[in-house]
Amino acid sequence: MTEATSNFWRDSRMPYVETRRACASRICYQAHSHPTFSIGAVDQGHSCFHSHQTGEQIITAKTLVLMPADVVHRCNPVPEQSWSYQMLHLDAAWLNTLLQEYRMNHPTLATPYMAPLQAQVIQDVALYQNFTELNDSLFNPELTIVEKEQRLVDMLIQLLEPTSVQTHSLVMPEIEQQQFVDVLNWLAQSEDFISLQDLATHLQISRFALIRLFKQQLGLAPHAYQINLRINQARELLRAGQALADVAFALGFCDQSHFHRSFKAYTGITPKQYQNVL
Repeated sequence: MTEATSNFWRDSRMPYVETRRACASRICYQAHSHPTFSIGAVDQGHSCFHSHQTGEQIITAKTLVLMPADVVHRCNPVPEQSWSYQMLHLDAAWLNTLLQEYRMNHPTLATPYMAPLQAQVIQDVALYQNFTELNDSLFNPELTIVEKEQRLVDMLIQLLEPTSVQTHSLVMPEIEQQQFVDVLNWLAQSEDFISLQDLATHLQISRFALIRLFKQQLGLAPHAYQINLRINQARELLRAGQALADVAFALGFCDQSHFHRSFKAYTGITPKQYQNVL
């Protein structure tokens, strides 16, 4: 029999999110509500879900449940069985700000998955897998807070703009080419990684539009672009014979371990191996 476990992740640098993973749980809950917007996912087993908006229904593995703040609900394993699930909570005020950003770029588009005060059950395997990958990222101690924040916003884009909506419906901001080039130069010259919010504020666009803009123009999300940029810079510094610790510090990595992992992920070898083959 699988052992019942329950793990939480939270970080003071991302105070607007908390997530949980429970395995082989048989715990049942009274009807309740949260002050947060919650996204739940069934990993294994079956659960009996009820809210006054959806009624009562049995939900199965790879199903998402979206629960707005203050909506009373309950979600428990079916009798005599266990289930495994994930539950992510988002601060309602933080999410509301994000939704305002989203709607600025979607003036005529509804948000079917995140309609205010509407509990929803979503059976979409791709969305479930993406949500699970996000949760894995939040629990991953090797990822930076900047990476985790961007993956969270990216996942919310997928919930806001489901596969049933054509992706070109996003209203792209009118950014002059020179503005974008200036931002790329800023990233190239910066000693630190620039946050998603700082980049969006600089260009006076939303974080959603920023991610779409980078992916459309460069094929990479903003943080991935910055990582890639620094790995290319690292190659030059390593070829010049600089010490690994000095390179990691100069390029804004939080520590040498983060630099090591990132370099290997993008090149297939470690920084030391790269330097030794020169």
